[in-house]
Amino acid sequence: MKKLLFSLLFALPVMAQDGFRNENGKLIWQHTYPAATNMQAQLDGNPELQINTFVNDVHTGSADKIKNTCQEGSPVMRNDCKFDFEVRKDNGNYVVTVTNLKIIEVMGPMKARTVVNRCEKYFVDATLKVKKDPRTQKDMGCADSFLTEVFGGGSINGSQLTMTAN
Repeated sequence: MKKLLFSLLFALPVMAQDGFRNENGKLIWQHTYPAATNMQAQLDGNPELQINTFVNDVHTGSADKIKNTCQEGSPVMRNDCKFDFEVRKDNGNYVVTVTNLKIIEVMGPMKARTVVNRCEKYFVDATLKVKKDPRTQKDMGCADSFLTEVFGGGSINGSQLTMTAN
């Protein structure tokens, strides 16, 4: 029994790293992909992901306008988004970190007005903590699913994936 508890104490922090986390009111998304993932092909094959630098097995880049195809969240989640990312190798696996995630909202009768809002506007409250209401949690699940598929190479099917919000 002691061995089980001991292993769970060390395994839980590792598992909790995937998904969204809050660092002083700034949302950061992170996901670990197995070594079998062909991350280089995924980065090269997705024209919406621009690689800015590649140094010491670390890719850094951005996506300026990428379509969020998740249908599970609120209507705001169906807008295009932009973000910065870093892909690095860690213990043989690929760790993708997304920062500066923004939603591009096109408004107006002729869609003439574009507003770019940080995701913190939707997911973080005035006390700089992640909102816990059902709508926010569903939207975060949608964003998590979408980002997981962007870097994982699969098709987005709108399914909810496990995510954490600290």
